[in-house]
Amino acid sequence: MAVVPAILCAFAAFFLSFGLTGALWVNLGAGMIAFAVSMWFLLRHSRWRGGITVASVACLSALVSAPAVMDRLRGRPSAEPEELVRRIGRAAIPLASVDAGSGFADLAPLERIWQGVRVVALGEATHGTSEFFRMKHRLTEFLVIRMGFRHFALELDERWAKPIDDYIQGDPGRNPVAGLSWPWGTREMAAMADWMRQYNASAPAPDRVHFYGFDFQGERRDFHMAQNTLALLNHLGAEERVILWAHNQHISSGPGWMGSYLKNTLRNQIYLTGFEFHHGRFTSNFEWVRTYEAEPADNGYYAAALRRIGRPILFLDFRTMQDDPSVEAWLSQPRFAHDLQEAHGLLRLNPAWVRTDESWPSLFDGVVYVEESTPARLF
Repeated sequence: MAVVPAILCAFAAFFLSFGLTGALWVNLGAGMIAFAVSMWFLLRHSRWRGGITVASVACLSALVSAPAVMDRLRGRPSAEPEELVRRIGRAAIPLASVDAGSGFADLAPLERIWQGVRVVALGEATHGTSEFFRMKHRLTEFLVIRMGFRHFALELDERWAKPIDDYIQGDPGRNPVAGLSWPWGTREMAAMADWMRQYNASAPAPDRVHFYGFDFQGERRDFHMAQNTLALLNHLGAEERVILWAHNQHISSGPGWMGSYLKNTLRNQIYLTGFEFHHGRFTSNFEWVRTYEAEPADNGYYAAALRRIGRPILFLDFRTMQDDPSVEAWLSQPRFAHDLQEAHGLLRLNPAWVRTDESWPSLFDGVVYVEESTPARLF
């Protein structure tokens, strides 16, 4: 009978410890200590309280650590042959920088890839990676200046997006992005809004960029986000083009995700772009926003082979890469990719919860890869 309240105490201590740090050993240690103390207290009238407490702590520790231990013990695939890595490298498009204002020479191949596409969806393997935010800012700059996109839609409620649109249209006052919570209240996002405002200041009214929100909090969230996006497209008219920004999961064509609904309707008029990294740090929110570490991707991940190419930033267009049969076979074999989002502090206890295990072409039309993730900068 004492186990249930002791587990509740352990969970409360585990949760509250995030107010101090996101370090796993501290979070788990706080939970285990709370569990042991609770068990001892609740069994204080039992002559076997010491043994029962020790056994209970051992069982709980084994239960919590079992998914990670089993994952460590699983067989790891061997590294890809050097020739295959060279072929992947030749098929990929190397990019020079993640930062806006770096010019468009290296992005020129994307004009052909995105020609005639009405919606370019840009994902992210984490909601807290600076390089993803900056790369998406750079791609937005490219899509606006070079390809005539005039509409930007974010995984954000419209009531929070409207003040940002007012700001980029020239309304005075502070950048509203600074008032947003995680994950969008970052200096990287604010810099993109400032760029949009600057661009609009010298653009004629028909060429101005507009900012929208399409998020929906509730049942069938992804279905409704897709419907919001399609309603926006219908409202804007057949000639208008939209940049869509959300987590990898939402923009993927996996069953039930927003991208699958949009793909079924728009077909080749939408390009789903996933984002991935090899190693580094990122932010996540578990009531408190903390920075977490992602270990270097092992050979089970797509990123392990990509890192060996020796280029820290790559664009992979699956439509062209699959012209090489050996590269197509590599892409089509299900492999791991990072899937890190809210509540990572809890989800990391089971590795299966923080990664996907599907082939990239079954989810995306292409992927942007950056070697190292660093935390997005919060206000």
